[in-house]
Amino acid sequence: MSKEKVPTKEKIIAKALELYNTHGIEYAGVRELAKELNMKGGNITYYFPTKNDLIRELTHRLSEVNAALFSREKEISIYNFLDMHRAIYANQYRYRALIISLPLLLKQDQEFARTYAERQVSRKKAIYQELKSLFLAGYFQTAKAQDMDTILHAITITNRFWISEATVDETIEDGEAAINTYLQRLAGLLHIIASDKGKEDIRKFLEDLSNKKAG
Repeated sequence: MSKEKVPTKEKIIAKALELYNTHGIEYAGVRELAKELNMKGGNITYYFPTKNDLIRELTHRLSEVNAALFSREKEISIYNFLDMHRAIYANQYRYRALIISLPLLLKQDQEFARTYAERQVSRKKAIYQELKSLFLAGYFQTAKAQDMDTILHAITITNRFWISEATVDETIEDGEAAINTYLQRLAGLLHIIASDKGKEDIRKFLEDLSNKKAG
């Protein structure tokens, strides 16, 4: 049985992401992409008239998966909150070139900057609701506005920039190790305000995370 043919558009997207992750968005253009795909530049610009169009498609896919992970039905627990972030970090790692080049992309593309700002507001609200639900379910000792704002800010900053930090630290090549490192830091952050119930949930998550790595 012959293998199903991959549509040209999907080939372009997959190869572009590979090149961006390897060389950086700034150093991989249509010419390099066409050479890697062994096709004419016109084949690429037919689907993506500009490089920005291609980048917007990739950022859309990144955001769509993250949004689905945030909205996925799950039982309220710190374990599931951390596990959701495990999946989100894995998705971010797949599109890591976009995260690393985020400041430049925000400067260069006003439409992207506007959409990004809207998504960040929505994402921040979603995380806040998750934290509030965790408190109501008995996983946190406190729900003081100042404490929640501090935790919320730290989580959103980590979610946005952990890949950039891992790149500077030169730990980014080992994706699993980098993801686990920042999951452990996120767990440590939640541990500060966790109740005994919450601390037990965190312990179970970190234990399972360690076992998965060992396996």
